[in-house]
Amino acid sequence: MTDAVTAGEKADETVGDPADERTGHPAGVTAGDPAGESAGEAVVKAGEAVAETVGATGVSPAAAPAGATPGEPAEATAGESAAADAPSVWRNADFTRLWTGQTASLFAAQVSELALPLVAVLALSAGSAQVGLLTSVVKLPYLLVSLFAGVLVDRVRRRNILIATDLGRALVLSVVPVLYWTDRLGISWLYVLGFFAGCGSVLFDVAGQAYLPRLVEREQLTRANSALGASQSAATIGGPALGGVLVQWLTAPVAVLAGAVSYLVSAVTVASIRHREEGAEHTGGATPAGTLREVWAGLRFVFGNEPLRAMTVMASIFNLSFTALEVAFVQFMPRTLGLSAGEIGLVMAALGPGFLVGAAFAGRLPQRFGYGRTMLATAAVANLVMLGISTVHGSGVLAVGTLMLINFLFASFGVANNVTVLSIRQTLTPDSLQGRVAATNRFVAMGIAPLGALAGGFLGSAVGLRGTVLITAIGLSSALVPLALSSLARIRFDLPEPIVLFPQSPSQSPSQGPSPSASQRPSQSPSQSKEDA
Repeated sequence: MTDAVTAGEKADETVGDPADERTGHPAGVTAGDPAGESAGEAVVKAGEAVAETVGATGVSPAAAPAGATPGEPAEATAGESAAADAPSVWRNADFTRLWTGQTASLFAAQVSELALPLVAVLALSAGSAQVGLLTSVVKLPYLLVSLFAGVLVDRVRRRNILIATDLGRALVLSVVPVLYWTDRLGISWLYVLGFFAGCGSVLFDVAGQAYLPRLVEREQLTRANSALGASQSAATIGGPALGGVLVQWLTAPVAVLAGAVSYLVSAVTVASIRHREEGAEHTGGATPAGTLREVWAGLRFVFGNEPLRAMTVMASIFNLSFTALEVAFVQFMPRTLGLSAGEIGLVMAALGPGFLVGAAFAGRLPQRFGYGRTMLATAAVANLVMLGISTVHGSGVLAVGTLMLINFLFASFGVANNVTVLSIRQTLTPDSLQGRVAATNRFVAMGIAPLGALAGGFLGSAVGLRGTVLITAIGLSSALVPLALSSLARIRFDLPEPIVLFPQSPSQSPSQGPSPSASQRPSQSPSQSKEDA
């Protein structure tokens, strides 16, 4: 497959050199760039075309099993056979290095996320308003920087971004103890350093999602995402605990330095990856206007492509409802149910094992049940189980046990759903667009959260905590609607082919359509293409 993508967006799953993007054959979707038509419009048309393909057959034509016509449902054994034929992702030395580096980076982020506010509280005697502002400043880059980070990731080698952001965050965090030991540390310094650390985290997250498809085969993507999801879960569980221990033993500023050391470990590990990327190509130009055009092309690609649009709408509804539910739930447990601090801790602790269990089986479910069914079933269990919270009464063992079970199921099936959705999104996205697609999803997910928090507080005052828990849980359940109605739910056992955009000469009229070169034109039937893939 040639590097003929003109609308610039990041590709999370497409791997390797321009001449070998996992399959070697286009998906049969072509979109031109006729005279007078913007790159963004070409992207939208291609998205609609691939949506029709995915929706009609459950997979793209090139993904149909050998000997089957496009449109026939694949048998379960086909997906299981493909999974069995694919080598273990752990035999890929470069992936192992990436996984090790990302794990170290995730733990560093969790440790510093706890240690920085504790530096403000314990070393600077900061008030609650200052600590709240510090937390907001660290998260602010997800809104201000995400979309531009996606453009950068699509322009330069992604491995280099991972290394640079690790080194940058290590440098930023190492300044904190130095300033503290020289009696120059103030809350303003923490605001500045926290913001830069947050910018590094955004870049690292986006580049990591876009880089993975270049290191592993398409058949290994789900397992690879599952392994990285397990690391994320372990860091979410163990990172704050480790940070608390380090603060207790070494003081908060030194704990921040420990996070910097972990970032250095990540940088060294990622630098040892032997796979070398080709230089990126982009058409927007390095000017501010060109950058904005590339940002817009990424947004148009996501919202103009039916499967990706459905994912984004589902994520928006989920994040809006879940943030509102969180605000009500932390009040519902002590005020309405009368749970003690220890009982609340037990309820929240059930999320940890759920994260790990979900990450463990996430890679196996699509090969057993199909990608569409896995997405729909895991989302249904994770979201619908939250309706049970509003039915809990009292503060006894039964109430605590019920809430623990709900949290466990929510975490395990939620992680499995995230892994499946991410793997499909990466395979649908051309390599040159991976960064912007991931960044757009980050931007939407983080941007909607503050509105959810405000809605949760307002509903809690208006209808009470139990009513708010029920309403927001219904909101979570409604996130299933765009998924169930989309072509995503009909994807079977083979991952869909990426959307491919071919350039079109200015002299070509829209009615003529694109005319790919011989090297770009599919030379085999769908069944033959599947065999080669």
